[in-house]
Amino acid sequence: MAYPQSGALLSYFAPDAAATVIVIDIGAASANAGELSCVKPCKVKQLQFHVTDEVVAGTTTAPTVVFTKRPTPNSATAEVVVGTLTIPDGTAVGKVLYKDVDVSFDTGDVLEISHTIGVGSPTGQGIAQAICEDNAETPANMSDMIASA
Repeated sequence: MAYPQSGALLSYFAPDAAATVIVIDIGAASANAGELSCVKPCKVKQLQFHVTDEVVAGTTTAPTVVFTKRPTPNSATAEVVVGTLTIPDGTAVGKVLYKDVDVSFDTGDVLEISHTIGVGSPTGQGIAQAICEDNAETPANMSDMIASA
């Protein structure tokens, strides 16, 4: 029995030149942290936010970390939200929030990571991450392959 190969986000994606992607200050103004270009076909299986530097506190509306799939770099055309992590008040340093997803990325697709600030003087910093697995090329996921009768 074969097991799918899996790994961390940077095993499958490379940051764009301007990206400050990974580290996000969810207590700062809402912002696009950057884009990561897919360099190896994969399925994103889990989204994560690891609180690293400040306890998440002071929020009446929780901040969010948003992961979005874009077919074209630097373009919102045809983008699709892969998942949104809501970071609750009181989340301690060292905790990891996650969401299971199952979204395929082809080479050249882009994963944008952004955040929205909460309401009520929020604080908190952390690392945005994802767990991915190989997306093997099979006739079922290749649009130019047609089964013969």
